[in-house]
Amino acid sequence: MSTSADASAPTSTSTCTWPSAPPCRCGTTTSPEERDTMVENEKNYVTVNHTVFPAEGVAEVSALYVDTGSGDGSQPGEAYEIVNRRSIKVYAHRRVSLSTFFNAFPASDWQHSTTVRSVRLVATVEGRGLISVYKSSARGRASALASKTFTDETVEFDLPVTSFIDGGFYWFDIAAGSSDATLVSAEWQVVAPEDWTPGKATVGITTFNRPSYCLNQIIAVGQNEHVHEVLDRVVVVDQGTDLVSDQPGFAEAAARLGDKLAIIRQPNLGGSGGFSRAMLESLDGDSEYVLLLDDDAISEPEAIVRAVRFADFATVPTIVGGGMLHLDDRSVLYTQGELWDQRKSWMRPSGESEYDHDFAEEPLRSTPELHRHLGADFNGWWMCLIPTRVLREIGLSLPVFLKFDDIEFSLRAREHGYPTVCLPGVAVWHMAWHDKDPTRTWEEYFIHRNRVVTGLLHSHVRSGGYLPLHSFLGDIKLLFMLQYSAVRLRHEALRDVFRGPAQLPELLPSKQGEIRELRTRYIDSKVVEDFATLPPVRRSSVALLGGVSKPTNPVAAILLAARVGARQLLIKQAPGSRRNPERIISAQDITWWRFADIDSALVTSPDGIGVAWYQRDRATMHRFLWRSIRLHLRLARQWKHLASEYAEGAPRITSPARWRQLFDAVQSGD
Repeated sequence: MSTSADASAPTSTSTCTWPSAPPCRCGTTTSPEERDTMVENEKNYVTVNHTVFPAEGVAEVSALYVDTGSGDGSQPGEAYEIVNRRSIKVYAHRRVSLSTFFNAFPASDWQHSTTVRSVRLVATVEGRGLISVYKSSARGRASALASKTFTDETVEFDLPVTSFIDGGFYWFDIAAGSSDATLVSAEWQVVAPEDWTPGKATVGITTFNRPSYCLNQIIAVGQNEHVHEVLDRVVVVDQGTDLVSDQPGFAEAAARLGDKLAIIRQPNLGGSGGFSRAMLESLDGDSEYVLLLDDDAISEPEAIVRAVRFADFATVPTIVGGGMLHLDDRSVLYTQGELWDQRKSWMRPSGESEYDHDFAEEPLRSTPELHRHLGADFNGWWMCLIPTRVLREIGLSLPVFLKFDDIEFSLRAREHGYPTVCLPGVAVWHMAWHDKDPTRTWEEYFIHRNRVVTGLLHSHVRSGGYLPLHSFLGDIKLLFMLQYSAVRLRHEALRDVFRGPAQLPELLPSKQGEIRELRTRYIDSKVVEDFATLPPVRRSSVALLGGVSKPTNPVAAILLAARVGARQLLIKQAPGSRRNPERIISAQDITWWRFADIDSALVTSPDGIGVAWYQRDRATMHRFLWRSIRLHLRLARQWKHLASEYAEGAPRITSPARWRQLFDAVQSGD
């Protein structure tokens, strides 16, 4: 049976203007009511969202799929039992809500980006109970729309998608009667136009020596029947030496995909090189989309289906991004869409949302800011669907190895009229960033260079806005913290920026190795795992007094920074600081003011494996400070010229032809 969300709306039978009832297929005459039913049944309904539940780790991720807080206060395990990936049993006299990240329907995004103006909820239920449909506003206020008691049946609700400009979701709750009730399955369906053709995607996975993770991705994609409906090919670009094809279980996973699976081996060209290869493969085939997946992410397979179907109905070719959930804290959403601040060429969360939202602590229903429509400038390539039409028009990734390639691509697409939508309910689990500090790795070179290149290409603020100053102050901060290796890499990054865009493809195969070697020349890069091999800590007189306190206001911070700078420039390091470290500083506590009055320290690594011995060197401070001043003055002066040079060169170095030339060269060893 069909239940309308608006009981006051006029019925379609009252608007029929046919002069007489036409003959039906059986040769009899139909009434207006029967004729409306025939028309409705002939509509092409397409499922765009399946209601899903976790296959494993229920306690860790339950808050992303099921909410019991809107019912009787039951806890997971007390109110329901997950039967399978599509089905949930609700215990007698209990109630559960699907107002959750993975099961609420993102009506606002559908209204914004598609011509869809109605959605049908189809739920098959067993037992007796009540199913209730709700909608939310952009303020997060929930309204009950319709409800239906059920007894072993399929229930349908037709719902308008017309009042969600500022934000909002649809969802439904299930309450069991005096005995258990089971949701067998539920789907959100939309009507497809008569000329609608379903799109298919090439899933592109790039991997480097993470074969077990990559195999898990292949298995997750291959074993889901709904994914197969939208799947054209799976292209795995293996850039490592520990091959995914050598893993136990690979043959079985490959057999499940058959000729849809392609394994391509190539030298390590970073994420941009691996994903560009997958993009190129999709252009050589018939796929409407390429869907990029990180090798070390864990997929919710339903998210792949949702991304493809949303793109199918988008009014213009649209990049559809997935959110990133923390792999080590699985109910936490790192981000669902970000903005790019062209004044500093850096990212920030969309709207009023913040990074690291924990749905276990703050469910969707009780978090108003998540109900607002959030625009986005880009989406990370941990999961991102790109129409092949966009690739044909604007080219492939910028050849930058890693970092900022995803940001730059979406900004370039936007300038050509192709938006990015970070769709709620679409996400993967990925290793979080809180155990990483790029300034303490070789990645700092690529982050800094690519940030500046992205600014040159897409910042329309005079002289790059705050970027040159922001970059210079970043150098000062690192110098205060005795991280000379990071400053050296940042200077190398700026020097390479000045060399222009044409050299970016040429650097791709070799630059990582050069940067790794360059970084090893500095003592702060060397991590010692055996703490006992290091000399004991001997605290200086200042350290014995407790050191310097954190500045409590901007004026105090400026005064302390001036003092630290003067000390590091004018006073030679104490000889004893080279024989014994003066303090131990944990990775999470590493800030510039903690080094204000010391000349050396043992600093733990972010992953907890070991420590690095940071040592102050006045000569290095002098040399790097003056170099930083020269480089940043040059960057500000030449910004306009460099921006023109990169704007002119970018189409050439991102073209499929240039990438194909690069792939051929690295495969042949040239």
